[in-house]
Amino acid sequence: MDTQTATPPRTQEDRRAATQQALLGATIDCLVEYGYAGTTTRLVADHARVSRGAQTHHYPTKRDLVIAAVEHLFDEYAGRFTEAFRQVPESERTLDRAVAALWEIASGPSYAAILEVVVAARTDDELRSIVHGVAASLEETVVDLLLWFSPEIADRESARRIVEFAFALIQGAAVSRMEGFGDADEVVASVAALAPFAVSLVRSGPDPTRSGAPR
Repeated sequence: MDTQTATPPRTQEDRRAATQQALLGATIDCLVEYGYAGTTTRLVADHARVSRGAQTHHYPTKRDLVIAAVEHLFDEYAGRFTEAFRQVPESERTLDRAVAALWEIASGPSYAAILEVVVAARTDDELRSIVHGVAASLEETVVDLLLWFSPEIADRESARRIVEFAFALIQGAAVSRMEGFGDADEVVASVAALAPFAVSLVRSGPDPTRSGAPR
């Protein structure tokens, strides 16, 4: 008697999800390879190996595809950041390790897709609104992770300022690496080495006696 369990047939929902995942992955790949301007719905459908009819059914326009792909990519980043932070042993949870975890993910090839969309969003109000929204959500995730990861950071505003500082430097390093300027890994290593000083800097805050400082 055949004791093997038969694989249940895929449902319509399974096929729908698989097609969407293929299209979103292909959109990200096309953004990386061809840039925002060079990415077309036909090109995405070809890369995803789905029909044009299926593509337009799920994502009728290029903007629909790009917005869904960016939201998907930021969600993926949030999950990867969470996993990377949680994998660090408790005795090694230091700010320099946190910076290294951020860089390991942000220096990956898919980050080029985000940069392409960020540049395109400069002149597209709807796209800019979406990008700002998902970026803010990702920042909140990393702030939560940092507060858990580094108990010495006592308040949320300090954690937010550290995350903003780290993201600004890491994003700049990612651009430098993609364009072949300087040694991005060395820059990030320097940032990681300076990370422990960030806590004292954000705690001290701006000097209220200086001209122009908030009161």
